[in-house]
Amino acid sequence: MDRAIGLYLPRLGRAELTHIISSILVLYSSLVVAILISFLFLIGRFYEMKFGQKSGYQLLLLPLLLFLVAGIWDAFFANSYTGNPLLDFVGSPGPDVLLLVGGLILIGLCYSLYRTMMGQKR
Repeated sequence: MDRAIGLYLPRLGRAELTHIISSILVLYSSLVVAILISFLFLIGRFYEMKFGQKSGYQLLLLPLLLFLVAGIWDAFFANSYTGNPLLDFVGSPGPDVLLLVGGLILIGLCYSLYRTMMGQKR
């Protein structure tokens, strides 16, 4: 039946299929996070251009980069199916550290942007 469509599709086992789907979901979630951070970047940029106050929106590129690198690293290099869902979620420390650092930086920058937009002094 595969030859009728002109494609060669190898038979994938359950573990390989789970690994592929897991990688796709990791990449998809990283893309969603990147889009949300991009909106924060654009909000900070708009505020700085419109009101002339420094918002530090350029620094939002750092957590954006960290989240994208962590997602790619996790999807292609660190995501291995072991059969244990907990180990698949927190398996490799590299991407987890990047996500932690990116998240902490993002929390600080969002709070700083909030304080700037609400007119509070730093």
